This record gives sequence, C-alpha cells and structure tokens, in this order.
Amino acid sequence: MKRIIAVSNSSRGGLDDDYTMYDNGEVLHEYDRHIYPGGQNLSTVLNAKELKPEVKQRLIAAASDENRKLVEQLLTINGQHE
Repeated sequence: MKRIIAVSNSSRGGLDDDYTMYDNGEVLHEYDRHIYPGGQNLSTVLNAKELKPEVKQRLIAAASDENRKLVEQLLTINGQHE
C-alpha cells in the first residue's frame, strides 16, 4: 500500500492546484482548469521527471522532517533536481 509522504495544497484565483506525493515516487496532481463544467476536480498521476522545479520545491517544503529526505531522493534524478 502506498504511503503519503508530502501534500502541497494551493489555490490560484480560486482554482485548486494540489500535489500529493507517495513513497513509491508517484505524484497525484488534483487541479481545476477553469470554473466551468468539466474543468474542475481533474487529476493525473505524474513522476518526478514531469514536475516543474517550483512544484518539486513545494513538495519538499510541505514534507515533514521525517519524510523530507525521502521526498528529496525521489525528486532527484541523476543526482540533480531538474
């Protein structure tokens, strides 16, 4: 069973932009594209290569002290944050 290791919740202009990272490296992105029908409560599963640097920083900042090192390791590819 996957364990949640970091959750970063954000809202831009009233639209959700949330990321949940699991201990297997998967990141669930839950978001709203727009306020109209069909544009809310969307989700997709991403991996570290698909995340923008600012999202990686959000996840690292959101991790507990206990999980921060694991989050950093999972977000690191070839020894460097992308």
